[in-house]
Amino acid sequence: MQSQSLQIQKANLYEAQTSEQELSALQDGEILMKIEKYALTTNNITYAVSGSKLRYWDFFPADDTWGIIPVWGFAEVIESKHPDVPVGERCYGYFPMSSHLKAQPIKVNEGGFRDGIEHRAALPPIYNYYMRVNNNPAFHPSMENYLPIIQPLFTTSFLIYHFLKEQSFFEAEQIVLTSASSKTGMALAYMLHQHKAEDGKKIVGLTSPSNVEFVKSVGYYDEVIEYDAYANEMTKSGTVVVDFAGKTQMLEDMGNHLADHLKHIALIGITDWKSTKGFRGVPKSEFFFAPTHLQNKYKEWGSQKTTGLINQSLGGFILDTQKLIEIVYVDDLDKLRSLYLEMLDGKVDPKIGYIVRPNLP
Repeated sequence: MQSQSLQIQKANLYEAQTSEQELSALQDGEILMKIEKYALTTNNITYAVSGSKLRYWDFFPADDTWGIIPVWGFAEVIESKHPDVPVGERCYGYFPMSSHLKAQPIKVNEGGFRDGIEHRAALPPIYNYYMRVNNNPAFHPSMENYLPIIQPLFTTSFLIYHFLKEQSFFEAEQIVLTSASSKTGMALAYMLHQHKAEDGKKIVGLTSPSNVEFVKSVGYYDEVIEYDAYANEMTKSGTVVVDFAGKTQMLEDMGNHLADHLKHIALIGITDWKSTKGFRGVPKSEFFFAPTHLQNKYKEWGSQKTTGLINQSLGGFILDTQKLIEIVYVDDLDKLRSLYLEMLDGKVDPKIGYIVRPNLP
């Protein structure tokens, strides 16, 4: 049996190729999963841009030149040599942009398992866990197509919100979100909006001119401003900036404009990775790495409570998202390659959520 993948040249992200690999026979304790569907979002572009620095290429290694971008999605176990993970089991988790994945389940329980393959042992454990979908009360089939689009991004935004709250929002009066149309930005705006009565923070979204009307329609932002207009339209008051775009020059200029009113810049994503020239000049900034903050929450709250709180908020956001975002399916590798290149160029319609189905004929 062969597995098909979309591989990206690490040194030039615009070089993408289809690759086929013969799957070796399963060893004792291993399973083979057929990947049913996964989401492709700007989050995956961040994985590629940060692939070497943050080791995203290491999850599903190809070779020194080519890499496979990780994605979130669903798969079915089609072969098993593990006594506790039967054929027919459906799983949700972190997969390669491929048609199949071989895994070595460890720490198996009713809720899921971890992939214990050696090369993933030193990588953040959040990415190595697979939820067993069958009979899982936390899984809602009506939300299936939205889960891989929203859940990874929402978890990051949930953690950012609680980080800011624990820091008393750095004593700021307003929270400014760049790339306000991005799903991660929308998720954080949702969290801020849900808690606005207790926090009392003004929520400001920065976006491109073409996305202004969509961002306004979301209903979470108190004010929506075009990128080029922030100097004239943004209130000069205590400000925290949560950056999902990676527009480093704009962040430097904004820091100079706000001067002492700038309290903190949280650096999250790189939706506009071409404009990134390095973050050293960005004032009062700090990178926010979600896996580390999630591990800290597990230690502080316990994994069960943390997961429960995230899922509770996530469900409400997905219900909202279903009204705003249309699902579009991508069913072959040529279309996937074209979509990936469009996302790499920032040509993303915030009103569309893309689901790739790699095993359809």
